[in-house]
Amino acid sequence: MKLNGRVAYVTGASRGIGSATAQELSRRGATVGLIARNGSDLDEVKSRLSLNSAAAVADVSDRDELNGAIDDLTDAIGPPDILVNNAGIGAYAAMLEESAETFERLMRVNYLGTVYATLAVLPGMAERRRGHIVNVASVAGRLGAPFEAAYSGSKFAVVGLSESLSAEMAPFGVEVSLVNTGPVATGFTDARGVPFQRKIPRPQKPSRIADAVLHAIESGRFEQTIPRWLRLGIVTRAVAPGLYRRGLIRDSAAESAELVQRTEEPAE
Repeated sequence: MKLNGRVAYVTGASRGIGSATAQELSRRGATVGLIARNGSDLDEVKSRLSLNSAAAVADVSDRDELNGAIDDLTDAIGPPDILVNNAGIGAYAAMLEESAETFERLMRVNYLGTVYATLAVLPGMAERRRGHIVNVASVAGRLGAPFEAAYSGSKFAVVGLSESLSAEMAPFGVEVSLVNTGPVATGFTDARGVPFQRKIPRPQKPSRIADAVLHAIESGRFEQTIPRWLRLGIVTRAVAPGLYRRGLIRDSAAESAELVQRTEEPAE
């Protein structure tokens, strides 16, 4: 799909990947609708867009609020040709030490937020026989990440949704794409309470992920992984699951040992 003259909605558009994607869409001639929770941050992003745009405040985990925001954008700039489901949050903790509320919150934002936005625009896309939905997922949605069970579970759900939907909507001319990111140089990991500390993979710039999103739209490619070499883990898991699992346990052994030690410490 060519971007010039298209209408694109982006969730989680106030910062990071969402902001970078919105700006690049606008630069290439799309009219952009921005959705996020923080109105002042949205206004700042909107001021940097080169063409007509609109912004609407909503928490994607609140279906009524999100539907209202999408209705407002439709009135302002028209129905979307493109939806980028980017809004998401993270969490980092052992499941033994994580709360049920965290699992519920991540599923509401990362998975149900994607579902709600998609349900809101999909009937119109099907009726017009055109459209493209890009779901920003994670490598943790293809490879279970130790100490990120809540996050991985929510992103695995997004991956499964995307695969199912891509087949269902093909006869309607509506394409679905999946962008699996590794760590990204934003405040995402700080917001989850545990900054990213590994030496590899190196965090990618938000603009790199935005480029992948636009490439998906323009080429119709279903899936991309950023950085590309992380696909090696996905392939290894598929063809040699035992080898992959042994490596996963070995890689997380130090953190797992600390967890064991914490559970054995007497309560004060």
